[in-house]
Amino acid sequence: MENITPDGKIKTIRCVKATHEDFAKLVNLGKEAKKCLQELEVQWNCTKEALAEEIKKDAYAVLTKGTQTKTKLELYIEMLQWAEQLAAYHNAYHVLMEEGVNELLATIGVGQESYGYDFYQLCLDN
Repeated sequence: MENITPDGKIKTIRCVKATHEDFAKLVNLGKEAKKCLQELEVQWNCTKEALAEEIKKDAYAVLTKGTQTKTKLELYIEMLQWAEQLAAYHNAYHVLMEEGVNELLATIGVGQESYGYDFYQLCLDN
């Protein structure tokens, strides 16, 4: 077991260390981005995937909800920004936290593909 030091501690191969506070912040930021994206989808009654198809036909068609107006393209860009922000938090989590979990599991002979959990997504959903 090359991941264990002579005194029984796990060697860290990650170049970045993260704390529980870092993890909590990533989860909270991710929840906020997810919430904003979902609110846009509900408010405008469309998903970014459906909107992507619609803008191929007429990107500058105006959508109106209450007092707000946006073109399909503007709404799609806003949704993409939230989705990309959420993806960035997810990626940061995997770099900061998931690699440490994988290292720990490797020390007991469990491969990361064997457990199939996405802990960050689990936290966002709960």
